Amino acid sequence: MKQKMCLFLMLAAALFAACSSDDDDKPKAPSTISFDDYSTLIGASYSEMIRQYPEPAMSFGDFYMYEQVTPNVEALTVAINPDNQTVYMVVEQLKADAYKEADLDAYFKAKLYSYGVEEYENYDEEGNVIGTTNNYSYGNTENQAEASLVVSLTGNQSVTYMNPLNVPVEPEGGSLEEIEPIDAVNAFLLGDVAEIEEEYPDVFTQMNGMYMCFMEENPYLMGIAFTAVDGLVDSVILLYNEDLSNEDLISYYTEAGYTCNLTGTDEEGLDVYTFTNGMISIEYSEGRGVATFVGELD
Repeated sequence: MKQKMCLFLMLAAALFAACSSDDDDKPKAPSTISFDDYSTLIGASYSEMIRQYPEPAMSFGDFYMYEQVTPNVEALTVAINPDNQTVYMVVEQLKADAYKEADLDAYFKAKLYSYGVEEYENYDEEGNVIGTTNNYSYGNTENQAEASLVVSLTGNQSVTYMNPLNVPVEPEGGSLEEIEPIDAVNAFLLGDVAEIEEEYPDVFTQMNGMYMCFMEENPYLMGIAFTAVDGLVDSVILLYNEDLSNEDLISYYTEAGYTCNLTGTDEEGLDVYTFTNGMISIEYSEGRGVATFVGELD
């Protein structure tokens, strides 16, 4: 689960609509907290960014990920707008308990306008509420709609910096925001990679032989990936939304005519299920499913 969240951390761009004109929301005197602030990277050119951070731990497409940047920053993800080659988003993952939440809130309120705070419930694997997380939003203009810098603070865990006016335009072509898991497997498994890329231009990013795409609004999936042999897709990886429980997915596949069986546990002791309709088999565990073809080809 942690590995999956690292992949999707770069897509966490939390923009909140609440705007306020109260005097208390205006920037105040500078805070005394010492903090690794990456807001100045927003708007930097790719060449400027890569000179400053020349050795990413991983990169794919227009995303660059760095590890242990400073003692208090465990990971940094930088996103480049391919249209103008400038940084439009930076996600900073903080070391656990490196800062107090109240101190971070005070720090950003001293620099930026406050757009408010929203509270989100946290759930365990069984769907029980186990706590809450505050998500604060700030920006460089009083009217959030005009802001060229919006900062989202999630508790004392992470900070997302973004220029919402510089977010890349979604490419024309097929969209995967509404595709369901079963339809995704049917669409891609055994498919020709060249034809998939033609139907979904600029949607999939290739890295180390794997093709990946990430979704923000899909009600079922956070991402889809696939591998290929000789130009044909041999497996489809489904990354399910975190709010879907094992029971939700078992019900979804059962209603579609799949047989769902608990087949064992993985190395971490997590339950492993097999969903199959006789032609397609999906090995599922903890939010991740790998679909392969098990039928006979004509």
